[in-house]
Amino acid sequence: MERIRIAHTYDAKWLEIERPQPLVDNHIESLIAKVIKGGVFTDITDQVYTDFKTEMHTWLSMSTLNSLTGLEHFQRIDIINGCTQYIDNIYIDGPAQTIEGDYRYHQRLNKPCSVIGLLAPNVPLIIALPFPRVGQVHEQMETILNECIEKNIPVHIDGAWITCCRDIEFDLNHTAIHSVGISLSKGLGLGWNRIGIRYSRNDAPNSVTIMNDFHMNNRALSMIGLYFLRNLPPDYLWNKYSSSYYKICTDFNLTPTKSIHLALRDGQPVGLSPLIRFLNE
Repeated sequence: MERIRIAHTYDAKWLEIERPQPLVDNHIESLIAKVIKGGVFTDITDQVYTDFKTEMHTWLSMSTLNSLTGLEHFQRIDIINGCTQYIDNIYIDGPAQTIEGDYRYHQRLNKPCSVIGLLAPNVPLIIALPFPRVGQVHEQMETILNECIEKNIPVHIDGAWITCCRDIEFDLNHTAIHSVGISLSKGLGLGWNRIGIRYSRNDAPNSVTIMNDFHMNNRALSMIGLYFLRNLPPDYLWNKYSSSYYKICTDFNLTPTKSIHLALRDGQPVGLSPLIRFLNE
C-alpha cells in the first residue's frame, strides 16, 4: 500500500492544495501491515456487525475533544461503507441538493449547488459537518437548518471528518436533521477500508437498511474497523500531533481549522499531512 506523502524539506511547497490528504502516521501504517498479514481476527460470524455498531457508537461518545449530542434520539443505526455509500443512498432515493464548498464528490457526480437562502423546498440537503471548505462547522449552519425547517427540507449530515476533528460542539437532535453518517476513514486512516455507521430517524427501507437487515455488508470491512477501534483511542491524531499542527500554522502564516490535516491560506484550504509527518518521522 502506498504511503501518505512525507515532505522531504520543511517548505511551503509541500502544502497540499488540490486534494489535501488525511493524516496517517507510522503507527497506523503498522496496524495496516498487521491486517494485511492476517491473524488479527477472532470472530468471523455475523456478530461482528453488532459489535462494530455498538463499539463505534461507544468510541464516538468517548471523545474528550468533541461534544456531539443528540444521537441517542435516532431510532436506527446501520453500517455503511463509508460516507460515500451514505451519500449514494440518498441520491438513489431521489434528487438532493448541496451547497458550494462541500465534498467534491458531489461535483464529480455533476450535481448542481444550491444557494443558502434560496434552497429548493422539499428537496433533501446533504451537508458535511465539519464542512470541507473551512475544516469546521459551516459558519451559517444555524441559518441553513432554520431555512430547512421553514421549507420542509430533510437534512442529512455527512460526518466523514468528525473523527479527525477537535472542538466540534453540535447538537445533532435538530428538528431538520433526518440522518447522520460518520466514517472512520479520516480519523483512523481507513480510507482503504471504508466503514462507518449511519444514524436514522426512522427505519424506512432503503439500500442501506436492506443490506444491514439481510447481513449483506462486507464482513471483512467490519472486522478491520473493529480492530482499529480497539487499537486507536478517540482523538488519537490531535492528541499526538496538535503541537506540530499549530507550529506549521504559525511558521507558514496559516489559519488553523478544527481538522488535523487542514488549514487555511488566504481563505483557501491547504493540507498539512506531509509536513506533520516530516516533523515527526
